[in-house]
Amino acid sequence: MPTRPTYPGVYIEEVPSAVRTIVGVPTSITAFIGRAIDGPDNEPVKINNFGDFERIFGGIYRDYPLGYAVRQFHQNCVKT
Repeated sequence: MPTRPTYPGVYIEEVPSAVRTIVGVPTSITAFIGRAIDGPDNEPVKINNFGDFERIFGGIYRDYPLGYAVRQFHQNCVKT
């Protein structure tokens, strides 16, 4: 409903919006996508440390940057 000003000035009319507010989600989930020596194809695998990555995916291979990225992620004191 519009406001009828009775004296000069700035008037604000708040109109309810049908847009939904943004819902909070966890931001502590990290995903790595890349090539590895070994491991399952096209399915997500949860790992908790670099040792898990080495056992499942074969560790670091010089031609694939994935292993280096996962190792540095865990070396930087990231808790999962």
